[in-house]
Amino acid sequence: MDKIKEIYNVLPYIIAICIVLNILGNTIKMTFKIPTKYIIWILLLTSILINFIFFEISFESLFIAFVSFSFSVSSYDLVKSSRKLIRKK
Repeated sequence: MDKIKEIYNVLPYIIAICIVLNILGNTIKMTFKIPTKYIIWILLLTSILINFIFFEISFESLFIAFVSFSFSVSSYDLVKSSRKLIRKK
């Protein structure tokens, strides 16, 4: 039961980092002429760096970095695909 409580304690950090990564990714895409495949790597490294700076260097911190990065990328793709569906209608 304690492990589940630990996961719920980490959830706000994951959401906050996901929002930061979404803003950073959109900013990079709009202002610089960087291909999308490099933006993904920049966001992954930024997520790992943020977690290692604000938390200690540990497996849990690395796990939080990958989870927040994956949520950020998947939410961006979800918004992008929903915009395409709305435009078709």
